[in-house]
Amino acid sequence: MTTIFDAMPVKVLEELERIETTIPEVERRAFLLLADAQDLRIRHDNIISSWTARAEREGLENLITERSRLDAIAWISDPLPSRIPSEY
Repeated sequence: MTTIFDAMPVKVLEELERIETTIPEVERRAFLLLADAQDLRIRHDNIISSWTARAEREGLENLITERSRLDAIAWISDPLPSRIPSEY
């Protein structure tokens, strides 16, 4: 029985073979990337949930005040992007 593959030149058949052998590896990488993305989604949601629970316990305004205090400390003690401390 004659098939379409009988009409294809060897170069085309070799390209088809390369594609067929590459597909499983690409699918495996895609699966791993999807798993990594799901892990990141879960981590993202967990962070938000934990901060929401903390805000319910401690009060949102208290957390905002604490953040402002920590930001002020960081501004004084952390180096600027040029790596020159702000004290100079």
